[in-house]
Amino acid sequence: MTLTFALILVLEAAGPEGRGAQVAPQDRPDADRYADNACVQCHRNLAGRSAEIVDLEWARSVHHDHNVACDGCHGGDASLTRDQFPSDEAFKEAAHLARNPEFLQLHGGEGVFVSRARGRSISYFCGRCHTEIMEKHLGSPHGNFGDPSCLYCHGRGSHAIPPATTEIIDTRSRLEGGRCSYCHQASTMKAVAEIKDILDKSAELIDSSAAKFIKLEGMGYRNLALSDLHHHTAETHSRLRRVFHSFNRREINELARSIDNVAKQTNSVYQLVESLRQARRNQTLIGLGAVVFLLAFARILVYYKAAFCEHPDRSEAVPPSTRGVEKHE
Repeated sequence: MTLTFALILVLEAAGPEGRGAQVAPQDRPDADRYADNACVQCHRNLAGRSAEIVDLEWARSVHHDHNVACDGCHGGDASLTRDQFPSDEAFKEAAHLARNPEFLQLHGGEGVFVSRARGRSISYFCGRCHTEIMEKHLGSPHGNFGDPSCLYCHGRGSHAIPPATTEIIDTRSRLEGGRCSYCHQASTMKAVAEIKDILDKSAELIDSSAAKFIKLEGMGYRNLALSDLHHHTAETHSRLRRVFHSFNRREINELARSIDNVAKQTNSVYQLVESLRQARRNQTLIGLGAVVFLLAFARILVYYKAAFCEHPDRSEAVPPSTRGVEKHE
């Protein structure tokens, strides 16, 4: 089936290098996972940028991994099929009828769609799913200015949205091509690097402390106060990311301190329980050593008694030829 339309999604910048590259069907990740999604399948049959958006970007994004297809963000009816309509144009019109007009706006008479969303509009758009992140972001200096937007940091002009990690925070200088330093001066870049360091250390504490708490539970130790964090590590990581978007040092530091306090408590309990267990192991070893010593000592006594304390009847030791002589005398 050949379709006569093209759908170009422009987020903020031109796509990655290598436009026009085609992706063979066998090289497409999860080729059958979206077999019934009209948006995905249609774009894969198109040429150039329209196919790249799907196979070279979205298919390698965190949205793809969480089952968010084109229609999940841009709208449209992905359940339609070509055989339901008399023509390609009718199919196209119906499929895009319920699209989000802000992110998919028909561009003149060229038959293509572009995104006209900018600044805070992008925050509100992404906030339809990422509500709490949006609230923090809009209350931050970034959100107040509407720049940089969500897509500047997370999309970088591409649909290949990566997982949210601190690697997104670019601490390189402007001369090194750092994205944050494009707006931040050297003094504020120092603060950016400090915040990134706080986030990295807190994230590491969440995981390492949770691992110790799991061991404590395996030893029979229970503590509801500590389990609030350790049983919800994914949520704690998410909370850490949400707070970061506020760019409020006080709020970030407060959360980091609370994580650090719980980690210290967990470590103290872990060390105490391990010390008690080691003491019990030492007592057991001492007890076993004492038993082994007593058994060995008993064996020595038995040997000593057999060798030196038990004497046979002396009469049995006198030869028969001499017995009469001894009696006569």
